[in-house]
Amino acid sequence: MGRKIKNFSNYLSRFVSDERIEAIAKASSFKKRNSAISPKAFLDVVFFCNSDKSPSLSEYSIDLEHQHGVSVSKQALDKRFNENTKQMLKDLLQEVLTKQMANNSVKSISSSWFTDIRIMDSSEFKVSKRAADTFPGYGGEGREASVQIQFEYQLLSSMVTELSIGSSRDSDSIEGMKNIKKVPPKTLLLRDLGYFPPKAFEELSSKGIYFISRAKSQWNFYTLKGGEYSLLSTASIISLLKDQKEKYLDMEVYVGQKACMKVRLVANLLTEEQKQKRLKNKSARRKLGPDALEAIGINLFVTNVESEKCTASQVYDLYSLRWQVELVFKTWKSVMKLHKIHPMNATRLECIILIKLLWVMLNWTFLNHLKRLTQMDLSFHKLVTTLQGRSKSLALPVLQNSHLLFEWLTGLYRISKVFHEKEYKKGRKKVSDILARTCQNVP
Repeated sequence: MGRKIKNFSNYLSRFVSDERIEAIAKASSFKKRNSAISPKAFLDVVFFCNSDKSPSLSEYSIDLEHQHGVSVSKQALDKRFNENTKQMLKDLLQEVLTKQMANNSVKSISSSWFTDIRIMDSSEFKVSKRAADTFPGYGGEGREASVQIQFEYQLLSSMVTELSIGSSRDSDSIEGMKNIKKVPPKTLLLRDLGYFPPKAFEELSSKGIYFISRAKSQWNFYTLKGGEYSLLSTASIISLLKDQKEKYLDMEVYVGQKACMKVRLVANLLTEEQKQKRLKNKSARRKLGPDALEAIGINLFVTNVESEKCTASQVYDLYSLRWQVELVFKTWKSVMKLHKIHPMNATRLECIILIKLLWVMLNWTFLNHLKRLTQMDLSFHKLVTTLQGRSKSLALPVLQNSHLLFEWLTGLYRISKVFHEKEYKKGRKKVSDILARTCQNVP
């Protein structure tokens, strides 16, 4: 165990070495010549100060003088939050994402059907209207500017494959297909409404990529009988469900304006309690028409996973794994305070968000490493809560010193074994149980 922790501490120390930081700073033009604020001092202060809040420029200046003996005015520091700094932080984040893929290809769970399972979703939060040109919102009082974080990770290997910043106006359907060429065949994609328009299903299937997606009741579904396409309405689907004994409707349909793509439709009726909860949430946002009210009581999913591989019930269970990403977003906001940023200009705002996302990735890296060491299903929320309280003890000098980092990680390992195991609410299925039921060859 000690050897594994030592290897990990050596890897982290090399990654944040002075040489590596200098190289990235020069490549992004953050460092063009010697200046009072070195790349190392800048990153040390802004990174660890932002772990749970959004400090003021004065606080940064005080920390620079206290920790690095560098006296600089808040006006001079504000000028360092520029396009070069933003590029350096983007390069750092991209390198972190690339390195975790290259250094951690071992899957904790294996599957006969899927090479991996990728879950993608986005999280939004309002920001100062000073950033409205860069991050336009939906309009209206207090919604002039809004940031959207796109996040995707691999469930079987726990690797993050997408972590990017955009506006809330950015199209989910474009984001969902942006990097589809990099997705290997037999990968299962779990996406919510908006990420896959019907026309995307054909492209995914042609590449050998599986998908399970929520379907919009407004989509046109057709059945094919005797060479004739017949429109399948929401009312017809509800009627079919009520007439059968099985919980799930499982049938082959064609979806799209011109019945363009054959998919498998899986549907089930909500309980009255679930229906009322959904009705309350939707009616709070907008007035619902007759068609929308009719669709309130039904779940619709489309997939190209063959019925021989997954039953309708298993399709539903697999899609429910998307809940994991909601737990991640909850941790980002409730513990890491990702959305708590005071008013500032757009460039500095993006720099601060990038710094916070780098902190997210450091926490995620610790989680994956500790999962392998403990052989336990650990809670990201519990781990991050612990790390927030210990962030000041993990300054850059500790990260760069493999011996100090080894001691720090050993202490965290002991804490995780005792306090960080994931707990599930009564009635909620464990991730491992769902995967064991739907993915073969699970050790």
